[in-house]
Amino acid sequence: MANKLASRRDLLDRWRGIQMEEEDDDNDIADPSKRHLFHLRKEQWFADAYNFLICLPYESHFWCGFWDIMGPLLETFYNYFKDDRHDSPLRCLWKRMSDEMKHCLQCICQHHQAQDMYNMEYEYSSIGPLLDVLHKLDNQRVTLHLIDINTKLAGEEYNPACDNAEVVSVLYEVLMFPVLLDYQPLFNEFELFVEAIDCKHELALSGHQQFPGVYALLFCKRSVRSVGYRLAESMGKLRRAADLEPLQPLLKKFIGCLESDALPLASDTSTPRAQLDRVSLWIGIKSLLSFLEPPTFEEGILEQYPFFVDIVLNHISGDSLEFSHAVNCLRLLFEMLGCKLWLRSTLSPSVMRNTLLGQCFHTRNEKIHKDIFGLFQPFLQACMHNSYFLKDIYSLAGVGVGSLSVGIIYDFDPMIQSLEALQDGEHEKQRRHFLYFLLHQVPVSSNFSILTRKLANQIALLVVLRGYRMNPPCPPFECSHMWGPALVSSLKDSSLHNSLRQPAFDLIQTIIVSDAAALVNSVLSCCTNPNTESSLANNVTELDNKRDDICFQAIPNCAEKDGNCSWTQFSAQARISYQEFREWMCIPMLWVDVLVDISPSVLPISFSQSVFWARSRFPMIELDNSSETVLPVRSCLSSYAAEISSSFGWKVPTGSDDGGDGKKSENSVEVFSMSSPLIRTFNRSYD
Repeated sequence: MANKLASRRDLLDRWRGIQMEEEDDDNDIADPSKRHLFHLRKEQWFADAYNFLICLPYESHFWCGFWDIMGPLLETFYNYFKDDRHDSPLRCLWKRMSDEMKHCLQCICQHHQAQDMYNMEYEYSSIGPLLDVLHKLDNQRVTLHLIDINTKLAGEEYNPACDNAEVVSVLYEVLMFPVLLDYQPLFNEFELFVEAIDCKHELALSGHQQFPGVYALLFCKRSVRSVGYRLAESMGKLRRAADLEPLQPLLKKFIGCLESDALPLASDTSTPRAQLDRVSLWIGIKSLLSFLEPPTFEEGILEQYPFFVDIVLNHISGDSLEFSHAVNCLRLLFEMLGCKLWLRSTLSPSVMRNTLLGQCFHTRNEKIHKDIFGLFQPFLQACMHNSYFLKDIYSLAGVGVGSLSVGIIYDFDPMIQSLEALQDGEHEKQRRHFLYFLLHQVPVSSNFSILTRKLANQIALLVVLRGYRMNPPCPPFECSHMWGPALVSSLKDSSLHNSLRQPAFDLIQTIIVSDAAALVNSVLSCCTNPNTESSLANNVTELDNKRDDICFQAIPNCAEKDGNCSWTQFSAQARISYQEFREWMCIPMLWVDVLVDISPSVLPISFSQSVFWARSRFPMIELDNSSETVLPVRSCLSSYAAEISSSFGWKVPTGSDDGGDGKKSENSVEVFSMSSPLIRTFNRSYD
């Protein structure tokens, strides 16, 4: 006689009793009779639970309606492949579950959450075999579902009205649980599926839910990767390392492949794992990094794979197909980590610099040269002088530089370690090496094309320009003889394309404005200029209160139609160097070569505006000697600027160490001690 079906409440009460007995049996587990009776009760519960579920009407889903019964019943699937009968209870149960998950998102979620619960609550040594079976079943289930949909799409049998629920379900499952993509047949079918569905519907995401599998699409072929880009941009950057957790199994495999320099052999031939070519791996990693916030990258990538930075650097030293992608990854590392990069790498800045420069001499490939040149600026940013950042950190912590409190500084400790890992002057040292390489080694080496040499000159001037525009500023005064002649040459070379010449225009304007601001503040602060001392002595206090008005006064109606007023930009730049006058240096040879020898007509109008801006500062503090204005410029400079005569005439660079160890270039002159002859030199050069 058939047994009466157990009720849901009865099943749940019995299962709670089984769980309590299982916990109690931990202390009395050695009794064979008790163990035997316990297993009998548990097996009977499994049988009753199966009968209860399999007899439910088809509109009642196992997972979304009866997850509290289906969850424990998953344990029986350990024996799924041990019973080859097509109509075995487990196969019948799995078939119905599979059909339900084709249409129901909640069933999909409950199914995967149950597996996660097993993984968290039990030791993998005991639960691992069961999870392996379930993962294998899921791989096969989703793959067959994708094959069915792809067949309809290929045969023009796809009906959006009827098949939409299935399309949404399978797309949702793979994007929410991207570990499925580690199964090669599923990976292949999903690529075809995304490509075909996007052509019909143009895939888009609704709501604010995160779909981690979207970022896995970045590792697929080009057409699918473009879909991944679009969807990832709609979700925005990942802000928490926890958001990367669903991707970690794939990332562990992919990064491991890059580390070993070879694709892994499948250890289990019955479960073919996804195999990607190395270029796809690099493109995927590079693309993923662009969608990570720095904290997410540090916690989700670097803490999980501390060797990642070295993997990237190792691929910079070769000229393989992946080189450009590794370069792009390194650029992102510089931008996201900054000075923290040196804590994550076994290489010092000098070793990394030599690696980059050595690769330039190793190849004649123009693209490789261009890629490496593009790394120089972010590289220097990561080498920024640590004292600036340390002062900011100590200020935030509310303590002085010399009075560290472990408790207060604890949260800043990683940053402090990375900053102190850099020696003082590291940024300036690396910058000198790059400038010497770009301006004095590239031009004389047959390894570099004409275009590459012009690009090297452009990059070098951009490096110098950035030093002037930083706040606080850090111009390369100590090696002005390295880059000054290149700047003058670029200004004179009208054959250069505008894009290659523009950095020279921007740099000379920035130098003129910055020099003028530093000179003005130096004179107003010291009031020692012999030509102005008598006229200003009685008004020192008044001038001191109006320094800003003198240096940053605006010209009425200066606003331009496009809203980009050069005068306003000059004043903003002047404020950067204004407070740094005690450390500021001028390069008078630049003034002479540019203001005397180059006609303003061949330079942009903004250049003349910058000179006018600077010149208009000086009459308030410096009186011209009319008797000197009648002499030729270079002759009069030697007569009344003898104090700085040693700075005239460009010195010849002797190597990348020029300017190191505190040795300043002879072409650079200190503003604080030589403001008067410097102002006279500038005024006379302009005349």
